Amino acid sequence: GLYSSSQEEASVAVEHLNDWNLVGLPIIVEDSYYLTVFPDAIEGTLDSFEISYIQESTLDHGNGYWLRFDSEGSNTITGAPISSLTVQLSEDWNLISGITSVVDVNSISDPDELIIPGTFFGFSGGYFEVTELEPGQGYWVRSAGEGSITISSGMRAKSREPINHLEGASTLTFNGQTLYFGMEIPAESSLSYSLPPTFPQMAFDVRFNGDMKYTVESGDIEVLNTSDNLTISYDIVINAGEHMNWMLTSE
Repeated sequence: GLYSSSQEEASVAVEHLNDWNLVGLPIIVEDSYYLTVFPDAIEGTLDSFEISYIQESTLDHGNGYWLRFDSEGSNTITGAPISSLTVQLSEDWNLISGITSVVDVNSISDPDELIIPGTFFGFSGGYFEVTELEPGQGYWVRSAGEGSITISSGMRAKSREPINHLEGASTLTFNGQTLYFGMEIPAESSLSYSLPPTFPQMAFDVRFNGDMKYTVESGDIEVLNTSDNLTISYDIVINAGEHMNWMLTSE
């Protein structure tokens, strides 16, 4: 991406968990080879995403990457700060990263309204929705088309109060990850409830088929789980006048 920078030096400590992490390069460095930037990463595990995963060896500003570590820890990256960054998006899911400072996703300049609201996700063992981009972390975001967005420091966040179409929906939670059901959602908003692509080595993920976090009347649930336990809890909301029940079945 294009970026602007000032000459002073900055450093960012980037925390990582044991196993897979989503990372990015938040600073202009002399050497962007991934093991120079993240010296405790496992060799041969850097992947970017463009329709499918591609093995990489250097980090580009504005891109997000999967990278694997064999313990949790932190790497400090030092160089010139990035205050503004233009990121190219392709239609559908993109793996991106931000700048040297924390940025509210609602302050990102998106003149073509490409960003689908509610689709910024980070990863820590499983996907979780985010409202801020932290330096050195990678994020998924879903785009309505091709074009560019600009991530800058000091931009005011637009106060967009998104309508939560899942207000009052029933929920089903697997190991702390929540799925929603029983509510109609307007078709034009449905992509706001979609989930990013899985990664073959993920420790845990749960979703309805079609990569969604909600379904109206029925759906197949896809679970990736590497641990021995699966904790399931639920909260079913049915109006007193409705004669219906929900069943969770396993083949």
